[in-house]
Amino acid sequence: MIKLRQDINPKKATLDKLAEFQCEIDVLKTFSERSKKAEEMFKNRKNNKAFEDVKECLAKMCNSTQRCVYCEDSQANEVEHIYPKSLFPGKCFRWDNYVYACGLCNKHKGNKFAIFRDDNGQFQEVNPPNSKIPATEPPTGEAVMINPRVENPLEYFMLDLLGTFKFVVKPGLLEKAKKKADYTLNTVLRLNDADNKREVLRKGRKNAFKHYKRILSEYVSKKQQGAPEIQLQKIIEGIQGENHSTVWKEMQRYHQKGILKSIDEELEKLFEASPEALNC
Repeated sequence: MIKLRQDINPKKATLDKLAEFQCEIDVLKTFSERSKKAEEMFKNRKNNKAFEDVKECLAKMCNSTQRCVYCEDSQANEVEHIYPKSLFPGKCFRWDNYVYACGLCNKHKGNKFAIFRDDNGQFQEVNPPNSKIPATEPPTGEAVMINPRVENPLEYFMLDLLGTFKFVVKPGLLEKAKKKADYTLNTVLRLNDADNKREVLRKGRKNAFKHYKRILSEYVSKKQQGAPEIQLQKIIEGIQGENHSTVWKEMQRYHQKGILKSIDEELEKLFEASPEALNC
């Protein structure tokens, strides 16, 4: 799971169109009406030109290979609401509520959502309306799920590079931050699940570790041979376009914290020979 770039926004005409769509929802009197309208309108938006611009911008916010913001493995091809539109219809057409995700991650996330209530600070899961339960507006509160538009997931969890290549809650966090990390990883996105559909993510992270190491080794070798700067820059750009960019970020972090040597001494030496690699 990656934090998205902050410097990309749709055209003003696109933002104006989104605001126009949102107004059609906001003017409705009841939450039930707004929730239903949000679902209907978003289903009918597929051929809208404004959303072509939205998707282009979301793709740029991911890396150059357009990977899913959540799993970093599959191609991102679905506009996903961080705050589910049925629960938060007031955010249905808000640009800052969108990320680009793959279909499987979008399916796993679905309408799962929880908040820390504003009135008492307690954790509360928020259930979507359905045909049997009347739609009720969720209480106000802070989202429990980590929001990659504004938060850095690596402040909440880290990747175990020792062999499991699973995400683990970062040690030393306060209870609230621990809850955010655990809920995001294990309830909503299930990034560590060992079932047939999610185990591929762990294997992908493991393979990415080996691949990044090979690229860095090539870079150091070319550098020591006196390769021209333009050739070295192409290798760096290759790193920036790979899948599972969190693996690379963690390799950098392990080196900076002085613990990479205990995992992979050869990799530690590669970073020592190319300190500029810590900036890519």
